[in-house]
Amino acid sequence: MTTEPLNPAVQPRFQPRYAENTSGIIAGIVACIDALGGSVTSYPSNTAGIIQALIDLHEALQASSLGPRYFKREFTAGEAIPAHAVVYVASNGLAYKADNATDAGKATVLGVAQEAAAAGLLVTVIMQGMVETFSGLTTGDEYYLTLDGGLTTTAPTGGGFYLVAIGQAVSPTVLYVDPQLPILLT
Repeated sequence: MTTEPLNPAVQPRFQPRYAENTSGIIAGIVACIDALGGSVTSYPSNTAGIIQALIDLHEALQASSLGPRYFKREFTAGEAIPAHAVVYVASNGLAYKADNATDAGKATVLGVAQEAAAAGLLVTVIMQGMVETFSGLTTGDEYYLTLDGGLTTTAPTGGGFYLVAIGQAVSPTVLYVDPQLPILLT
């Protein structure tokens, strides 16, 4: 696909931005297909390519009629992030390990890192759905955010901490991620 300049007047809500042309439209559709776990092929950078990408998106949506397995997104890591760390996205657009102590911004969780990533590299964040590569989870238990991007089954208590439910274990290796908004404990 060809690369064309982005409109500087458009402020993206999240990265990446897509070019305002046929290639950018196709790239956006491909990102949706990928997020649904669908099959992506090569699409020509024209109207026919858009139509074929939309057909593939439709098929990916139909295949997920029982509900998508997960919603994921890639972000650039602002620090080293281990696999399964709980993350937030700062105002600079970078992903960092979330924390439940004293800062509402750091406690506003985006999701769980699917794999480890070094600072400056892309990290895949599962924002909602099943993360299947855990070990030692207690089936049925609710998991909460702790310090430094960690998870615990013990809800925090005491003033100055944020209660942030992250998800529930559906097996010893699978966590259903569904982050909730932080609640300041007093």
